[in-house]
Amino acid sequence: MSPRGPYAYLGAALGLATVAWPLAWAPGWAYAVASAGAIAVLAAAFARWPPGPVLAVAAAILTCAFSRAGTLVLAAEGLLILCYLLAASAPAGLSPRARPGSWLRQQVLGAVAGLIASGAVLAALALHQVSSAWLTAAGLAAAAGAYLIALPLWRASRRDSDVDVQ
Repeated sequence: MSPRGPYAYLGAALGLATVAWPLAWAPGWAYAVASAGAIAVLAAAFARWPPGPVLAVAAAILTCAFSRAGTLVLAAEGLLILCYLLAASAPAGLSPRARPGSWLRQQVLGAVAGLIASGAVLAALALHQVSSAWLTAAGLAAAAGAYLIALPLWRASRRDSDVDVQ
């Protein structure tokens, strides 16, 4: 199958960066998880496999959960995940000639919310330097909750997309 245009390459690059970023701080077994995530990224970008981004992000989160990465590294990973999911959700017929402005404007709210959430987490962790399993579990639960909230909005925006595809 043919890729979805230039945004498929952007999505693949961001997805591979998302999966690879936490590996420097992860245990050895995480390379197998990241490899599965990389396969999911490529399948999503070039074979249009819908569960690919979700599995890739799950692999990245699992790798982060068991890594020894610091707060800034994990915040950067969160922003990479946000950028990857935005790029992966680009409509199939979207091209630079099709004026992606309306679709990009719809993504601004999610991007700003992600930046605010990352800043709030960084500020909270800077004030309270306790590392615990509860904090990790709360972060994972928050990520899962955000995904469950965003999924219906994502499906509705894909259905009601007014991108001019030619």
